[in-house]
Amino acid sequence: MALDGKQFEPIRRKEKIAYGTGDVACNIVFALTTSLLLYFYTNVVHVNVFTVGVIMMISRIFDGISDVLIGFLIDRTKSRHGKARAWILWMMFPYALSAILLFTVPQAAHWVQAIYIFITYNFCTTVVYTALNLPYATLASLITRDVNQRASINLYRTGMSAIGNLVITSVTFPLVSALGDTQQAWVAVSILYALLALLLLWFCFKNCHERVHLPTGQRGGQSIPLLQKLRLILTNRYFILFFLLSIALSLYEAITGSCTAYYAQYILHNRNLTGAFASFEAIPQIIVVLLLSPFIYRFGKRNVAFVGAVIASVGVASQFLDPDNLSLAMLACILRGIGKGCFRGVKYSMLSDIIEYGNWKTGVRLEGMIVSTTTAGQKFGSGITTAAISLLLDLAGFAGEAAIPASAKAMIAYIYIGGNLLAWALIALLLILYRLDKHYPQIMADLAKREAAADLAADDASTTSA
Repeated sequence: MALDGKQFEPIRRKEKIAYGTGDVACNIVFALTTSLLLYFYTNVVHVNVFTVGVIMMISRIFDGISDVLIGFLIDRTKSRHGKARAWILWMMFPYALSAILLFTVPQAAHWVQAIYIFITYNFCTTVVYTALNLPYATLASLITRDVNQRASINLYRTGMSAIGNLVITSVTFPLVSALGDTQQAWVAVSILYALLALLLLWFCFKNCHERVHLPTGQRGGQSIPLLQKLRLILTNRYFILFFLLSIALSLYEAITGSCTAYYAQYILHNRNLTGAFASFEAIPQIIVVLLLSPFIYRFGKRNVAFVGAVIASVGVASQFLDPDNLSLAMLACILRGIGKGCFRGVKYSMLSDIIEYGNWKTGVRLEGMIVSTTTAGQKFGSGITTAAISLLLDLAGFAGEAAIPASAKAMIAYIYIGGNLLAWALIALLLILYRLDKHYPQIMADLAKREAAADLAADDASTTSA
C-alpha cells in the first residue's frame, strides 16, 4: 500500500472529538497524581513528605521500564480491534478501579501506609495507566498519515486534555470540602471521576479507527528484538531531542503539580486558589490551541512551540519581582498557559513526524517503541523531580501541618518559581536545535516513492509466481 487511500482520507469531527475524550479520561488520573496526590498523602493521611517522594521516585523508575515493555507489546499486538485501539477496551475497567484505590489508604502504622501507597500507586501508574495511555498516544499515528489531519487531531486532544485537567484541578478541592473535607470525601470524589472516565474511554474506543497499516514489504516491530528496537530509535536524532523535551516538560509539570497547592495554601494563604491557578493557566491554553492551526501551517511546529516557551519563561520570571503577589502569580499562570498551549498544541504531531522520520531513516516503523521510550524519559524525569522536591521540603522543615516554618515557605517559593523557569528555558533551548519541519515534505515524498516501488515489486512477484 503506497501513501494513498484511507490513510489520507479526511477525519470526521466526531472522531477527532472522540480521540480528545480519551485524553480527558487519561487526565483524570494524570491530574490527580501530578497535581493533588502529593497533597493528599501529606496533608490528609499525614504520610511524611520525604517517604512519599522516595516512593514516587522508585515507582517512576518502574513506570519508565514498563513504558518500554508496553511499547514493545503494542508493536507486536494483532487483534480485531487493531494494534493500539484494543488496549483502550482492555484497560478501561482496571483504570477506573486503580484511580479509586489511590485514595483508600488505611488508617494504620506509617510503614503499612507506605507499603499500601507503593502497591496502589504502582498498580495505577506503572501498570494500568501505562497500558492505557501509551496505546492511546500511539493511536494518533495510526488514524492518519496526513500531516495536517494529524495536527488537527492532536489539537483536539490538547485542547480537550486541558479542559479535563482544568476540571479536575479546579473542582476537586471544592467537592472535597462540600463532602466534609475528609478522606472519605476524597474516595467519593475519586469514584465519581472513575465513572466519568469509563464513559469517556468507551466513547473514544467506539468512534476512533486505525487506518494506517504496514505497506507491502515494510518492516514493523513484530519480529524485531527489544534491544534492536532500542538501537534503531537511538539513531533517530529527532527522537533524542524530543526525549529531552519531554523530560523538560515533565520537570515543569512535576513542579507545578506538586507545589501549586502548597504555594496557594502557605504562600498566598488560600488553598482554593489552586483551582483558580489551574483556570488561569488552562483557559489561555485552550484558547491558544483553538487558534493555533493557521500559525502551525504558516510558521511550522518548532517555531510556534519556541515562541510559546519564551512567553512562558517571561511569565515565570516575573514572579521573582514579588513571590507573594497574587496578581503576578495569576499573570504568570496566563503566560504559562499561552506557552503550554503553543508547545502542547504541536507536541503530539511532532511525535508522529518523528515516527515517520525514523521509518524513513531505518526502514522500520516503530510507533509503540518511540512513543513509549519518550514517555519513559518523561516519567524518569518526573520521578526524580518529585523526589528532589520532597527532599528539599523535608530538609526545610515541611511537615504537612497547618503552620510551617519560614524556611519551608521560602523553599516552596524557590521551587515553584525557579524550577519552572529552568524547565521552560530548557524547552526553548532544545527547540532551537529541532529542524525536522524543514525536511519533512521531502521525507514523505521519499517514503511515497519507496512504498510505491515496494508495491510494484510485490505485484511483479505475484504475477511471476502465478
